[in-house]
Parts: sequence; structure tokens; C-alpha cells
Amino acid sequence: MTNKKNTLWIGLLAIIVIIALGLVYVANRQSDAPKKDATSSSQKQSDEQTSKQPTEQKQTDYQVFTDLAKAEKFDAASVTDLKVEELKAGTGDTIAETDTISANYSGWNAAGTIFDTTKKSADATPTPIEFPLSGVIPGWTKGLAGKKVGGIYKLMIPADMAYGDRAPSKETSGPLAFVVEIVAKK
Repeated sequence: MTNKKNTLWIGLLAIIVIIALGLVYVANRQSDAPKKDATSSSQKQSDEQTSKQPTEQKQTDYQVFTDLAKAEKFDAASVTDLKVEELKAGTGDTIAETDTISANYSGWNAAGTIFDTTKKSADATPTPIEFPLSGVIPGWTKGLAGKKVGGIYKLMIPADMAYGDRAPSKETSGPLAFVVEIVAKK
């Protein structure tokens, strides 16, 4: 009889412990919900503030990039060293050679022929691409390191810092010119 009584008490105690643990779990989940909502809400506000760049400013930035990224002929023989010209000052983070960035760009050769661009048609808004700065031609890596997010830069790249002997096409052999807008540092 004592054995049955002890078993009954142990079972009852186990049930009470399980119920108590369940109640503690439910209470903790309910108290965490407002924290998650608050975190989610503050994250949404932060995201909205970050992305609330006025439409006029986005259009102005787009127009500046479009105006500055016009291809022009240049004397290939005069491009013997990397030249970087700041067309618009950046105000964001400074870029390092090891960073991954998001950028708009247009690239052309000495004949003034655009061979690659993030602006796919005359009326299209450029679509930035993301890439590690260490994974592109040396002229980009060296030319953009130390520059700031938001800036627009013109790079005049000699052949040995462009594609050199490994040029994928005749259009990309020789010295190249790029206008690059650094959109973000990832």
C-alpha cells in the first residue's frame, strides 16, 4: 500500500512540475513578444529612415551618374599610369581593397565604345552590382581603395592594370576608362 501511495505522490508531483514548467515557458514567451515587436518595430523604423532618401535625391544621384558616365574617346598612348579623378565626393564609409562593394559603372575603350555598364538602356536606371574589390581588375582595386561610399570616380586604367593579355574581347584590350559610383560597402 505504501508503495502505491508513494508512486501516486511521485506521479502527482511529476505532473505538478510539468505544469509549472509549462506555465513558466508560456509566461516567458508572452513577455518576449513585446520585446520582439519593439525590436521589429525599431528595426523597421531604422530601415525606413535608411531607405527614405527622398525621390528627388535619388533622381539627382542617378542624373549625376548618367551625366558623368558618358563615354568619350581618349588617347590610349597617354594612359600609362592609373589615374583617378573624383567627380563627386563621397560622404560614406571608406573603401578598403578587401571590401565588398555595390556599384554602378560604365566602362569604355579608347575608341569611346562602351563595353560594359550597369545602365542597360538609355532610359533605364542603373542597377548596381555587388562584388569583392579584390576580385576585379587591379585598376579597380587600386583605384577605388581609399575612396568613399556615395562618391563617383573616373578611372583611367593602363592595359597592364586592366585585362592586359587576358582581355576577353578586342573591345577590352588596351587601356580602359570607367566611371564608377560606389553605392554601398557590404
